[in-house]
Amino acid sequence: SLNSKMASFTSKPMVEKVDHIGILVEDIESSREIYERLGVEIVKTERVPEFDVKIAFMSTGTELIELVEPLSSDNEFTQLLEKYDQSGLLHHIAFRVIDINAVLQGLKQADVGLRDPTPRTGAGGAKVAFLEQRAGNGVNIELVERDKEVI
Repeated sequence: SLNSKMASFTSKPMVEKVDHIGILVEDIESSREIYERLGVEIVKTERVPEFDVKIAFMSTGTELIELVEPLSSDNEFTQLLEKYDQSGLLHHIAFRVIDINAVLQGLKQADVGLRDPTPRTGAGGAKVAFLEQRAGNGVNIELVERDKEVI
């Protein structure tokens, strides 16, 4: 059964920490003000071609918030913002893992739905992969393996 497969798979801790919380925004510049008023500053921005987005990492000092701005009108992220008629939308939680390939293999063996069966290149050159949303009970879960910290 799936539960028994997951039980044997999860006997080893895989997640090191929460890597970041991802928030979709129509526009990073117009969205940053509320965070900056709270003392959360942008520490790094970059374009991520693999996902057709611009990313702004904001730091609370210990955690990262990732603002994700779609760069085209046909982008899946633009479509989500339009679907919910929002200029900002909580999108995902990302967990840091040491060996993303091993984690993905274990999840696959446990019949966990993977949106990305192999890692893609994310912000900062990280290896990233999303689980299928239904695998996270409606929550978008991203796995992240980094060679170096964002900041």
